[in-house]
Amino acid sequence: MKSNVLCAKFLLLATLPVLGLLTPKQAIAISVPEVQARLLSDIAFQYAKLGDSRQAVAISEQALEATAETEPCFKADTLARVAGSYWLIGQEAEGQRRVTEAIETAEAQAATGCSSSTSSPTESLMYRAREFADEGQFELAIALASGMGDPLALSEIAADLLNVGQFQRADQLLEEAIAQAQKIDDAYYQTYTLNSMGMNLTLAGHPEPAKAVLEQAILSAAALDTEDPERDSLQGSALLWTARQFTELGANDRAIALLDQTVPKIRNRSTEPLSLDKVFQLVDAALLYQQVGLDDKAVATLAEAYQVGNAIVPDANHSQADADALGRVAVGYAKIGDFERAMQIVEEVQPASYRQGALGDIAIAYAAAGNLEAAVELAQSNPNRDGAMIGIVRHYLQEKQPDQAWQVVQAQQVKGILSEVAVGYLDVEQPEQALQLAQTGKLEGFTPGIVQSYAASGQPEQAMERAQSEEFLWLLPAVVQGFAQQGQFDAALQTAQSIADPVDRAQAFLTIALAYTEPQAEAQGIRRFVTRTQDRIVGLFGTSDRERADEVLVQALQATQSISSVE
Repeated sequence: MKSNVLCAKFLLLATLPVLGLLTPKQAIAISVPEVQARLLSDIAFQYAKLGDSRQAVAISEQALEATAETEPCFKADTLARVAGSYWLIGQEAEGQRRVTEAIETAEAQAATGCSSSTSSPTESLMYRAREFADEGQFELAIALASGMGDPLALSEIAADLLNVGQFQRADQLLEEAIAQAQKIDDAYYQTYTLNSMGMNLTLAGHPEPAKAVLEQAILSAAALDTEDPERDSLQGSALLWTARQFTELGANDRAIALLDQTVPKIRNRSTEPLSLDKVFQLVDAALLYQQVGLDDKAVATLAEAYQVGNAIVPDANHSQADADALGRVAVGYAKIGDFERAMQIVEEVQPASYRQGALGDIAIAYAAAGNLEAAVELAQSNPNRDGAMIGIVRHYLQEKQPDQAWQVVQAQQVKGILSEVAVGYLDVEQPEQALQLAQTGKLEGFTPGIVQSYAASGQPEQAMERAQSEEFLWLLPAVVQGFAQQGQFDAALQTAQSIADPVDRAQAFLTIALAYTEPQAEAQGIRRFVTRTQDRIVGLFGTSDRERADEVLVQALQATQSISSVE
């Protein structure tokens, strides 16, 4: 099998719920022990969830034996899953020992620069902690995140605890997360981390904890050394981000108070050597004022940004600094709806070739304001017409409006963007439209995404048809998952049993085992969580489903043990 196919294959498996993340570089270098270790640790974990302590321990030992033969860089994730199995069956001491081993392994390998992906071994381990939390394995997730001292992971686990009503435990964990963040020596990175924690809590739907964390971010930003021009500018950026988050939370009074404290600091900052930063931050502040309903302050702050930008003198390091500054101000006026003033300022940008970027962004602002006709007219007048049209199309894709994006592409004959529109349809789980575009444009490489989108959108039959017609049989585990999630277990089993490749077959059976247990757990109104007794698990989803899950795990184990090469 060609390396690019191998990469795609293991990236697909990474999207399934039980096999750990593998990047393209890892996929190429994957070894048989590594594949077996990951699969065995997942099988053991499923047995532990079933309450079968004997099998969980026996297969965990097999996973550890396979892990001993893998590259050190890859060991921590498998050790964490093995830890979960022991934890789940009530052997917490052994589970904690394996957690400690996983953390020490990840830290040791990260220190050597060992990484075959965009994430380090320690970052990868934190992804596992988040996955455990998503599965409801909170104590295990907390043990990993606390052991690593990772504030972002701890805050995300706290959000998961809030989701299931464990408010006191969530508050304790959030306090720990804040304390860990405050240990960061660099004040800007500390502020950035706290802001990121606040954003994650906001996205998870927990505004009050988010506000508490954002208040800590403000205190952290105050510790920045503003005598240094660069750090002074970083403080402005950090506080504006915090203010933006308060506006998104609907805490307008707090956002206004923070803006009123921050804007004078930006105003009083010297324009040298970071004059562009000052203009950009004033524009950002103006847009935030407009969002909280203070239009007069928005206009006044934009006028101030214009004055600063208009006074900039280009130098050898930035020959178009004045053009960039005025362009940003013009776009700011467009975003608050004053397109006339925006166009007046753009005309001041010299030479005319420097206007193209700003004109493109103003066209996007027209589209965002609901005036597509004006957006298209402006884009057509832009010397870089295609670039401006592509910007409008991307705006609609970002807003999850692929139909509108496709209409612009067709009406304006926009070139070079078809593949992005197809991806836009996949993002909103409309694989049929993505398939039509891929076929129309003869786009290559879309089959995996289309198959997975069909499966995820509850259309496993179409996923099966596409995988088979394109002879992408390594996509069949995703098809099996789709059937199982729809409750079509006979079709899922039949498809899994037809898979020749043992890695794919093992993965397919694992997804079926998972589907047998998950729906019933959700029907009880709870998430998956750590349990200590087999009786509790049997009562959770019924003996019949437990037996079926056990049967497919046996087949997953047989497939895993039969792996002799990775091709």
